[in-house]
Amino acid sequence: MRRRGFLALALATPVMAAPGGLELVKPRRARFEEVGDAVLMTVDLPELLLTRDADAMASLESAFRTRLDFEIALHRTGQSEAIERRRVVVFIQWDPWKERYMVETKEADRTATRRYFVGRDDAIVAAVRLDRVRIASVATLERGPKAIYYATVVGQRNRIEKGLLSPEDGDSDGRGQGRDLSVFSRWVGIFIRATQSAEKTVAIKTNPAFYLVPR
Repeated sequence: MRRRGFLALALATPVMAAPGGLELVKPRRARFEEVGDAVLMTVDLPELLLTRDADAMASLESAFRTRLDFEIALHRTGQSEAIERRRVVVFIQWDPWKERYMVETKEADRTATRRYFVGRDDAIVAAVRLDRVRIASVATLERGPKAIYYATVVGQRNRIEKGLLSPEDGDSDGRGQGRDLSVFSRWVGIFIRATQSAEKTVAIKTNPAFYLVPR
């Protein structure tokens, strides 16, 4: 299996904020890898299931199943539409009979995986981590420093409504401030609308961006 790395670019990325200082989209470091024909990403969203969140921990320890939904999109700088979109669904649940936590991960084109943990905190770390998730095919990307890519992730805990609104629903055309800002604003719009449909919503944009190392 052939494997190559990515070069990260230290590009400044502003954090979009709502009135009152609410941080909507957070910059987040991520690891990108090229393995065979796949681009893999590893990134953590610990805010989705904080151990200091008393209600979330009470629900988890009561053996109720907690669901985490991750909407992932890969973007190229300067383009208005995402190159690839994927969804990952993670379930975490305490089994009082076997005294262990189960973390199950589901993706559309892969067999579901289950992992088991004795410790609650270890199970939470596994649940909130997108670990080497395939986000694109190498064949769809251009190599070299002129093709800069980044990913956005919207994570939700225990959705109340079914699914996220599509980026096009209810958005303006985003003209006049540049394509990248338009894409970024769309994801901010998703975040705002989604906050009413889940117990917790977190939106991130990977920073620094990256490019695929030339052969």
